[in-house]
Amino acid sequence: MNDDDIKTVLRLEDPAARPLDPARVIAGAHRRRRVRGVAVGVVASAAVAAVATVGIVAGSNDAGQEPFSPPPVAGSPSQSATPSSAYEFQNIAPQVGTLRAGTEVKIGQHHYFRTRGTKWAVISRAPGEPEYEPFGWRATVGNDNLGDPRSLGGMQISGLVYSSVYRSDKASKVVYVRGDKAWYGKIYRLAGIPGWVELSVELPKDKTATVTPGPPVQDVSMFVYDRNGTLIDQYPDKAKNPLPR
Repeated sequence: MNDDDIKTVLRLEDPAARPLDPARVIAGAHRRRRVRGVAVGVVASAAVAAVATVGIVAGSNDAGQEPFSPPPVAGSPSQSATPSSAYEFQNIAPQVGTLRAGTEVKIGQHHYFRTRGTKWAVISRAPGEPEYEPFGWRATVGNDNLGDPRSLGGMQISGLVYSSVYRSDKASKVVYVRGDKAWYGKIYRLAGIPGWVELSVELPKDKTATVTPGPPVQDVSMFVYDRNGTLIDQYPDKAKNPLPR
């Protein structure tokens, strides 16, 4: 209906009715059309924006990549074993690693662990000193001096690095305790010596120690746990378990 049609209809209205001004009615119709146009434009713009946003989100995975999600904390403590309140833990447990045959890995600031066939050695490379093996090259398979290789015989100490090598297919976590403090150590499965593991930690200097370079071995205890947090080995035997079930 155009402006002339509106004027014609208004002229045909009942004379008894209150007269209407054609010019005012036409102006009001124009205003309503403008309002409706704006509302429709806003809705259409919002719909376009929503489609564009969905396109961006969906397009971010076009290359076949998985949506990002924060990785789990590597080496978080076992849910089945809660640290004892008797000890102040200084770190979180690292993941178990695998050492390839005939290779070495750093286990301390100046210490490395290497395998050679079925033998192993801790290597010291301190600045200003010649490289050497504090304990020499030690055999595993066929070494009568080891006795039962499935028993944790003790620790080798070089400076403040504590290390142990023995046969275990269950070792998944190791804790070292000194005084009222505890540290999670690192475990490596030895690919070149199947079934054997290397456990180690480098402790900070003990300000209360009276010997150099660190405390005697009996001042440090170690505990080995399986993947469920069950204690499977420890040294010495009477040390208090820092991860009770």
